[in-house]
This record gives sequence, C-alpha cells and structure tokens, in this order.
Amino acid sequence: MSQTKADLVREVLGELFSLASGQVPDAEDTAFVEQRIDPVLAALAKRNIIYIPDAEEIDDEVFDALVAYLAQICGPKFGRPRDLVAKQLAEAELRTIQRIGSGTGRMLRIERALVPRRRHGGIV
Repeated sequence: MSQTKADLVREVLGELFSLASGQVPDAEDTAFVEQRIDPVLAALAKRNIIYIPDAEEIDDEVFDALVAYLAQICGPKFGRPRDLVAKQLAEAELRTIQRIGSGTGRMLRIERALVPRRRHGGIV
C-alpha cells in the first residue's frame, strides 16, 4: 500500500505540532507544508538521495523517513529549530532505501543491439 501527499502533510504537521487524533491542522499550515513537498522531492532526486516520481504514491518503506526529513525542513517556519543530526539521519535512511531497491529477481540479459558484431565466430 502507498501513502498520499495528504497523508504526508498530516504526518509532518503531526510531527511538528503533536496533533491529537482527529485534530485538524490549520489550513495555512497545511498549505505551507504541501507547497514544500514537490521542491523537496525534486531536491532529494537531484542530490541522488532518493527518487519519488509521484507524491500521491509514496511507498510505505519511504514514508516515515520522508516525514522526518520534511519535519526538519519545515520546522523553522513553525518555530522549531532545525536539527541537522535528525535531518542527516533521515537522509541516510532514504539513501539506504534507494540503494536497496526492489529487484525483480530475473536473470539480467544483454540487449543484442548493444553488442558489437564480430566477424570471426562471435555474436552475429
């Protein structure tokens, strides 16, 4: 199952404000966090930390680390000082998840078009 951008916003605000169950965050706060998501995802991809192609489909294994990272990015706006150690830990976890990936388990093949032709008993 995957998480959505709305789930991400709700969890980040919950992290920043310790929202009680069922408590609705302020619309302005929600808008601020929501507008930060796409630039943060683009920066994470550009820095080769992790690539998340769609903010509406965030994999569960990435979600908690992304919440922690975004909480550090958005924290100063809400009067919470940025904790660089927590930010670096979240980055490291995201890098690890990206590196591990999810392979298919299939045998790798060489595309014949990429193999140079050989004349003497090689691949033709």
